[in-house]
Amino acid sequence: MTRHIFSTGAALQDYLLQEASPGTLTLVPQQRLARQVWHRQRLRSLERGLAAWEPLALATLGHWQAGLCRSLWLPQAAASPLQRLVIWRQALEAGPSLEGVTPDLAWAQALDEAYSLLTRHRLPIAEAGPQDSPLVSWRRRLMGLYQEISRDEGFIPEGELPAYLLQALDAGRITLPQQLLVAGLEAAAPLEEVWLQAVARLIPVVHLQVKGNPAAVKQALVLPEPRQEVEWAAARLLELAAGGTPPHRLALTSPDLTNYLPELRRVLAELLGPPAAPGGWAYNFSQGPALADTALWPAALLPLKFVSGGELREDLVSLLLSPYYGIFQTPQRHLPLLDRIFRERRVERGWQALSRAAAQAGAGDSRAALAVLDQVFHLLHPAVGHGSEWAARLRQAWRLLKFPQGLDEAETAQWSRLDALLEELADALAAVTLTASEFQEWLALGARRVLLPGEGVQDAGLQVLGLLEMRGLDFDHVLCLGMNSGVFPPPPRPLPLLSPGERQRILGGTYQSQHRFARELYDTFLAAAPCITLTRPQTADEEEGVATSMFPGTWEEAQIAPLSRPHPVWLRSPMARAALGGSPGLQREAEAPVSVPLPAEISLTQAQTALRCACRFLMDVLLRVRELPEIEAGIPPAERGDRLHKVLARFAGDFKAILDKQGYWGDAEDEQARELLTAAARLLVEDLGADLHWQAEWDRWLGEEGLLWRWLDLERERHRRGWRWLAFEERFTDLQGPDWPFKLKGRIDRIDHHRDEGLMLWDYKTGEIPGVKKVFEEGEEFQLPGYLAAVKQERVESAKGGSAPKAGYIALKSARDKDLKHEDFPKRSGEWERVIAQMTERLAALGRRLAAGDFQPEPFPAPEGKEKGACRYCPYLLICGFIPPETSEDEEEGE
Repeated sequence: MTRHIFSTGAALQDYLLQEASPGTLTLVPQQRLARQVWHRQRLRSLERGLAAWEPLALATLGHWQAGLCRSLWLPQAAASPLQRLVIWRQALEAGPSLEGVTPDLAWAQALDEAYSLLTRHRLPIAEAGPQDSPLVSWRRRLMGLYQEISRDEGFIPEGELPAYLLQALDAGRITLPQQLLVAGLEAAAPLEEVWLQAVARLIPVVHLQVKGNPAAVKQALVLPEPRQEVEWAAARLLELAAGGTPPHRLALTSPDLTNYLPELRRVLAELLGPPAAPGGWAYNFSQGPALADTALWPAALLPLKFVSGGELREDLVSLLLSPYYGIFQTPQRHLPLLDRIFRERRVERGWQALSRAAAQAGAGDSRAALAVLDQVFHLLHPAVGHGSEWAARLRQAWRLLKFPQGLDEAETAQWSRLDALLEELADALAAVTLTASEFQEWLALGARRVLLPGEGVQDAGLQVLGLLEMRGLDFDHVLCLGMNSGVFPPPPRPLPLLSPGERQRILGGTYQSQHRFARELYDTFLAAAPCITLTRPQTADEEEGVATSMFPGTWEEAQIAPLSRPHPVWLRSPMARAALGGSPGLQREAEAPVSVPLPAEISLTQAQTALRCACRFLMDVLLRVRELPEIEAGIPPAERGDRLHKVLARFAGDFKAILDKQGYWGDAEDEQARELLTAAARLLVEDLGADLHWQAEWDRWLGEEGLLWRWLDLERERHRRGWRWLAFEERFTDLQGPDWPFKLKGRIDRIDHHRDEGLMLWDYKTGEIPGVKKVFEEGEEFQLPGYLAAVKQERVESAKGGSAPKAGYIALKSARDKDLKHEDFPKRSGEWERVIAQMTERLAALGRRLAAGDFQPEPFPAPEGKEKGACRYCPYLLICGFIPPETSEDEEEGE
């Protein structure tokens, strides 16, 4: 075999254009080299005035061999990658067991990779070695079994296909070209080399290699981290393009391109917009995403994921809100509200529970869609099925749900690949019994292997491609990122199923092998352009980097700061323009008055919200914006408090009738009280009995030292001292004052009466009760003065004509003394008139402010230091615009 070495990719391509005759086949390492050669052939033909021409015969070795196999009409076929994994699973299940090994897809993939490497390097598959470990011995037996199963099922095991080709070649059944040119295959595997040598005995075979000049590296730069690397490289490429270099003659590569791609996509989109624009193509990525990384893929699996993943609320909501399902796209205003309904009712999983919650809430125009979902989930619910059956069920589910809809051009291509994958899986798994989750695992594996084309086109715009793809290509200027040791050359490949002797003979199996391959690849890369710039990050993943040993020259330090010191190219970025626009662009516009009608009457709680922050009052009360609740472990405090309030009100109402009749509270009445209290609690929480948290709460309430028993003892003592229950959950309306913006309404938890002490208004608190300072000095609490004002204006029916009342809290946080008490503020009870007057003045001031349309956030109490004040539990912190005053470090330390 003849061998030619070229110093540049351009020289290699010139040779192909000059020497490749119509009977010549050229083998290329990848299709990108073929596309570039065809492009040059087209330009050269147009220069010669040709109207038509025959493209050169260019193909990869794999494509050529696959075409030869098809032409032979072999009785057996090579298994597809998915079919191979099915056979490996069969071998794992039928073969010997090994401790720690389960017959799953992960092991099947590991065995398939090891088998492929061994056959490509012509190493023994099943023959035992004298120093084999138990793992390697087990692997050899599995591989022998794999070959047997493959032949029994009519497949040619991988690695045996070249033997069929060689037999056909010796028998004269293969038509060869007049000449074979092999371009850029410096590191052909032994199996490939055997085939090429056999062909060389029959026709001329010429090996064409490239080995560039180290002088092509004009610059080597160190930047602080990978992000700055990308920003500098993008700016440099655009600068070269602005200087006259055609964009398609500029390339960016890296030995670690996969990790750089997300940042490259962001930066190029920031500087140039989308890859395709009305003015032409801006840039091209050779590597597109895997099908599994597209938005369409997880959307397609949502019905199956819901069924196989435990019927989770979040999966159902994702399905309901997905734009790809046509059945949910017609106007159905209830669908987006279902998530709130599920959260508020604390329904986390289970289609029956979720659909029941939706029905109880009145699904309205969503009923038809929910009925279809019920049909779909019933369709996907069988415990097991063959792969072909699961594929058919999934297709039927898609048809019922009208999936997919609204696809753009790129998504249409993705859908085509997805559909083909499902067809391939149905064929490969036709006789394999799977659960829904196992079928989903196979789907996910297949989607990770389906690589989509990159954005843009290969013949226009800046070219972004991997280092291996650079072999034989020709550009004017190339930038190569990430040239740190450990990345290039990389560490040895992890090959746990190979013996040490096998790893020595596998490409990439040892440090020496990786270094040798990196050297060959780097020498080839140097031929890609007359001007090459290398870059590397100073630190990556918080670790200091060391320069690659491939480049022995000097590395210069560089930096880029697109916002503070931007490269001229970055001035086209909207981000940079906004940052450099100066303070006028940051000035806040004056807020116009908000014109919104105020309700005629609101609750005391809503009025307290308005006094604490007018902005939150606007959002919560007037606009009815509600925070989407999170389902968390335990019982929400509001739910616990509401249930306890209802239990106490029901019990007290029933027991009051007994006390009024008997006139005293003795041991017999105490026994009746305990029975009534237990019955009231059981009635009001029986629907929650299956909830473990409520079971624990029941024990906290009514256990041996339960909260409610201790509360009952305190009430009996108060009864002995002359206090009597007067009313429970007493409602009032039409509470008003001068210049108030609205009337107030409310509900007093309990009213007590004493012949000498008068009336006492109680507010139950299942959390911390407010302190004296908050109630009487800071004016943060509004409930008690509101109750008192309602009694004073005779808005409370049961308290009319009574003496001047007092007010307080009944703490019901726990059974401990400090958390269970009647707090009536005896030392400050004479100050209630002042507190009511203060509340009246604040409401009048609020009325004037709201009447002017002023809903600016002015929280009371305002945040101060680490204390968040009224902002503590506010869900609107990111949109209200309130900026708390800055606190100095000295003040924070003092706190």
